[in-house]
Parts: sequence; C-alpha cells; structure tokens
Amino acid sequence: MIVRHIPMKVIRKSNFAGLIQYMTNEHGKQERVGEIRITNCQSNEIEWAIHEVQATQELNQRAKGDKTYHLLISFPAGEIPSADVLKDIEQRVCSSVGLGEHQRISVVHYDTDNFHIHVGINKIHPTRYTLHEPYLAYKKLGEIATLLEIEHGLQRVNHIPHKVDSENRADDMEHHSGIGSLLNWIKSECMEQLKAANNWSQFHHVLAQHGLELRVRGSGFVIVDGLGIGVKASSVSRDFSKAKLEKVFGSFENNTLTHQGSVPPLAKKGNVAKVGHNPPPRSQNRLYKLEQLETLSIEQGIHYSLKPVHMKINTTILYARYQEEQNHAKFNCASELSRARTRKNQLIESAKRGGRLKRAAIKLLRGTPVTKKALYALTSQAVQSNIEEARTKYAKERESIYLKYQRSTWADWLKLKALEGDADALNALRSREVRQNLKGNVVTGQGMQSGEPNLKIKNDNITKTGTVIYRVGTSAIRDDGELINMSRGSSEEGIATALHMAMNRYGECITVKGSDVFKEQVVNVAAQLKLNLRFDNEQLELQRQQLIKNPKPKENNHESRRQSDLNGRGANRGSNENFRSIRVINPDSRRTRRKSSSGGTPKPYLGRIGQQPPPESKNRLRDLSQLGVVQFSTRCEVLLPSHVSGHLEHQRTQSDDGLRRNVSRPGAVNFISDAADKYIAERELKRQKIADIPMHRRYNKNDEGLMQFAGIRQIDGELLALLKRDNVIVVLPIDSETAHRMKKLSVGEMVKLTARGTIASRGRTR
Repeated sequence: MIVRHIPMKVIRKSNFAGLIQYMTNEHGKQERVGEIRITNCQSNEIEWAIHEVQATQELNQRAKGDKTYHLLISFPAGEIPSADVLKDIEQRVCSSVGLGEHQRISVVHYDTDNFHIHVGINKIHPTRYTLHEPYLAYKKLGEIATLLEIEHGLQRVNHIPHKVDSENRADDMEHHSGIGSLLNWIKSECMEQLKAANNWSQFHHVLAQHGLELRVRGSGFVIVDGLGIGVKASSVSRDFSKAKLEKVFGSFENNTLTHQGSVPPLAKKGNVAKVGHNPPPRSQNRLYKLEQLETLSIEQGIHYSLKPVHMKINTTILYARYQEEQNHAKFNCASELSRARTRKNQLIESAKRGGRLKRAAIKLLRGTPVTKKALYALTSQAVQSNIEEARTKYAKERESIYLKYQRSTWADWLKLKALEGDADALNALRSREVRQNLKGNVVTGQGMQSGEPNLKIKNDNITKTGTVIYRVGTSAIRDDGELINMSRGSSEEGIATALHMAMNRYGECITVKGSDVFKEQVVNVAAQLKLNLRFDNEQLELQRQQLIKNPKPKENNHESRRQSDLNGRGANRGSNENFRSIRVINPDSRRTRRKSSSGGTPKPYLGRIGQQPPPESKNRLRDLSQLGVVQFSTRCEVLLPSHVSGHLEHQRTQSDDGLRRNVSRPGAVNFISDAADKYIAERELKRQKIADIPMHRRYNKNDEGLMQFAGIRQIDGELLALLKRDNVIVVLPIDSETAHRMKKLSVGEMVKLTARGTIASRGRTR
C-alpha cells in the first residue's frame, strides 16, 4: 500500500469542487468510479457536501496557503481490500496527519492496474475554522501504512525512502510518459567515469564526450545537454555538489574548449561596417560554395535523446510515428492559432475603423457640445464592446484549438492507439518492464493459440501497461495478454465470456486459479453451457463431468428465483462487486443513500417467509392470468357510500406490484403502455411527411447500454422518457419520481439503461 500527498503546484488554482469533480467523473468508462464516501459533513449529497466544504473554507480569510489536501491511497496490482478495511484505512490515514476531524470526500477508482482511493480533505477545521498543514507528512504516512499492512494482512511495500525528491520525480516521469529522463541517463552512461576524474579538465572532458556541459547556477552546479535540458549535479550524485567538487578539484574552472571565443547572443559585434561594405571579420575568408569544401568531418559522439525506455520490444517505427504525429499536430495547432489571431485582429481593426467613421460623422453634426459628448461616449462604448467581444471569441477558439491538438506523452499515445484497435501499440504497452501479472481469480491456459480473443466485445478501457478492461453484465474482465482476470463481479454471463476468451486463446485445456467459490462458479457455468473444454485440475474436471451427467435441477418457482436473485444482489453489495454499485455514504448523516442498478424498495406489511400472505393476496392464483368479472344486475342499482371499498363494482384488474420487486422502485419499466404505442404511432405518421424526424420504437430488453437523453413526454397522463441511440428514439414508460429527477438532465446528456429497464445517470440510479 502506498499513501501519497499530491500537492497543488499553483495555490491559486486549487479548487475543492474541481478536485471532487475529477474524482467522481467517469470519463465515459463504466469501470472507473466505485464507492463514494462523505465524512464529517451534514449532507449526504455530493453537490451539497461540496457547498458545505466551500462555505467552511470561506470562513477562514487569513489563510494564504492551499485549503485543500489531496491524498492518494494505492494498493498493489490485484489487491482489493473489503469495504470495512478500506473504511478503517481511510480514517486512520487521515487521523495520522491530524485531519481525522476534517470534512472529506473519498472515491474508489478501478480504471488502472492498481486499485486506489482518492481522498479530498478540507484543511480548514469545521468548528475552529483554523488551517492545519501536516508537517513532514510523508514520514507519518509511511509509518501508518506499514502498521495497516501488518494489521490487515496486506501485501508489504517498502516505505523507507532511499531516493531524493528529484530522483523520485524522474522515476515518476519515466513511468508516466515512458520516455527516459536525463537524470537516469547520466547515471547509467557516465556517472562512473565522472567519479574517476581527477581534475576539472577531465571532468569537463567526460561531460563533453556525452554532449553535456557543467554550468554554475545560483549556489550550485547544473548539468545541461545540447537541447537545454538540465538537472542539478547533486541530484546525479551527492559527490557532485559544488562544495564537494571544489574540495576535491579546487576552485571551479570553466571548460576552455566550450567557452573559448564564445560571444553572448545579444552582445554588440565589433568592427561591423554598413550594409554593402566589407563583411565583418567573422565572415571574412568564408567559403560560400559547396564545391570549395573538401571534407566535412562531424563527430557525433554519445548524447542524450528523448526515446522510449523499459521496453522489451523494438519500438523504433512506432516512436517515429508518434513523433511525426506530434510534429504534425504542432504545425496544425500553430496554423489554426495564426488564423484565429488574424481573424481577431481583423475584427478589432474593423471595430476601430467603424469608431473612427462614427466620430468623423459626429464631428460634422450640428448640435450642442453636450449632445456630441454623449454621442462620442456611446461610440467609444460600442467600440470597446466590439473589441472585447472579438477577444472573448478568440479566447474560446484558442482554448478549443489547444484542446484539439493537446500534446500526448508516449505512453498516452500508445494507449490511445490501442483503444483505436492498433495491435502494435497494444503489444508495446504490454512490453513495458513496469508491468505486473494479474492476480486473484484468473482463467488461463498452457498453449497460446492466438494473441487476442476473437470475440466482439467492446473494451471499456486500456491501462498504460496494456491491460484491456471489459464490462460484461455485472462483471469486469481484465486481459493482459497472458491471463484473463475476473476483477469485480462473478456473474454467469461474465464467467461464460471469460471461458470463451480463454478457449479462443489457449485451446481446450483451461487453468483456473483463485478462490474456491470462483472455481466452483466456473465449473458450474462450463457444465451448464456444455463448453468444449477441459480443466487441467483433475478435481475440477471430474466435478464438471459429474455436473454434465447429473445436472442440477432448475428452479421454476417464481418465489425461489426471486429470493435467489435478491440474495445474489445482497451478496454482491456486501462484496463491493455489484455493477454500477456507486454508494454515497455519510456516516454522520441519519440517511444513507445507496445508488445501484439493482436496488429495491422495502415492502410494507410483509410477514416472515412461510407466514400468511397479506389480505389483498389471499386466494390469488399466481400462475394464471387475472381476469375481469362481469356483473349481471338483477336488482335496482344504488349509489355506494364513500366509505365502501373501491374493490367493489366494475373495477379493472388491480396491480400486484407490491409483491414484485422488479417493478416497484422508481425507474422500472411498465411494459404495458397504451400511451407509448399512441405516441409512437403519431410520430411515425409524421415521419412519413417530415424526413428529419427519427424513427421511434418501444423499449425492449436488448436496449441495454449508454443512450442520449432526448426529453420527457406526457401522453394521456402517462410519462414517457425519450432515449436516443444511432438516430433511433427509444420510448420508455417511467413513473413521476423518475421523471422529476430526469428533468434535471440536459438534452443530449448520456444516461445508462440497464437490462431491467432502469435509467442511471452520473453514477446514480434514476
């Protein structure tokens, strides 16, 4: 476990709301945001908790430092602690730096190779309104991390620092971008030769052989390459500090070969005549024709260059493509910026020209000085308004251009190309030396028949080490090219997909590793689907064959299926493996809201299992259709009193949703809707006359996935949600509560539609 404080480089840019927005933003991925926990706040809603924290920060106007503290708690690859362990880790880590009583919001992330938690903390105390700045926090964080690893049986990680900050930053840069740093290049190429130097001349000579130069900067030395990239000499080695080098070699001596005849770039040149006269001394006797050159000798030598590191395969061609695309993007960015700047200048010049014409016209008018003064003021105001409008427009264009041609690091470029389907980029990511094999519940094999599983499954994300993350139903599948891992959730659909992926890659012989429960689930799915495979484990293979010969009887009873489904959902919630299980938890609030795609509302007046049913469900034929009753009147009819039950007289079949959990909560689908059919028929009739109207159809169970919110309609008192995908409008009946919540959405905003007909938006079930 690694606990790090991520400081804000520019304090004025620090924003608690921006931090929480980054933490809770899914970025179009399903496998990113997990549990959200709000602590020491009165509200259990994220937006209101942010307002509460900002209001607390505003109460302290004396503090000049950063009022927000960003903590990152990361775990080794494959290690995902339980919810209770995570809660204890978060509380004790925050308390170790004196921020246990402060307001904070924590978010779990699953979108990388390492499971991690982001914690945004308000450094202003909620009652004293004083700012607490942890002193030497890295020591306390390392100590508490070691203690928590021992107590909770987590994988041990070294927390004793052996490198200085500059070395850690260089390592982080290499891991993040995939490009070698100058600091590590000097250590590997010439540090031993530099240590063997006996005087300043030898020291400068070794640096010159590697294209480097030693310069004085402030009270120390820096080592600079030909591109102007520099590092502190003491960061390469403590023996290269200015004090130690001067103690060994004496007072500093400049490199005579480098500085001989050098002229400052902006210094005036002596003995320079006017244009047309003799050339200056430095240009006399110059050879202006290539034929006059006999031999041109260039000594390349060893020098530092930006190139990929920690790769097990040759990436020369890929890196050349990367450089070409970056240079092309840089050129296009400069061109579009130049055109936008020209348009801005033209608009400003047009506004000024119009102002001059108006002033000239006002000057020729016959009127009082007061009138002319007012006209001049209005003209000046109009000119300034037009100029400000042109500058605002240019600022927006410039921002969009920078976003369009945003520069990518080498690792990010490989990830982007891998997401687009480039197999070479994916192999390059998987060849990085920092990569670790997947652990936990794994499906693998012995022989590699094909590199990638031939299944049409859309990936949810790809990490910087080449691990492809798939979302199948309620399960998350990770594929690193060698192992197939069930990282979260173990549904039958997910296990079946993982087995098919393993069969396409490894053949018929499959190896299953992980917990006993996972192995049993894999065997049951393989036997139920009668897959053409065999397990290398004799016990699992024997169990599979027995299940094929004597399959388990399927439960046809509705109550049994419903109860097992509820138990499964409860188990998933407890193990933090439920699909879209985003919980917003506030231990200080009386209410704890759970946002999940498979939740259910409690039913009133339900007795224990096996007891008598409620009165409205007695003598009910559950397996037969409920038919209306025809009344034959033989006596005179009278009006019934108001207190008589509404079940008398000609009443239609009453709803039994009170006992059906799949249709009792907001967002569930009412599959019987005349209003939806009426609206679809009316739109289809208009579509025959107006070509711009998209096709409308009813919702079906195959419409699971992301859709665009297109609005809400009310037909005959019934509410309908319009969801758009591929230029087709899906009409979904909803209830009033869901409609009230969906009115807060903007048209075009992406929402999630589950197979059960629930609508989820921003990580919350609608």
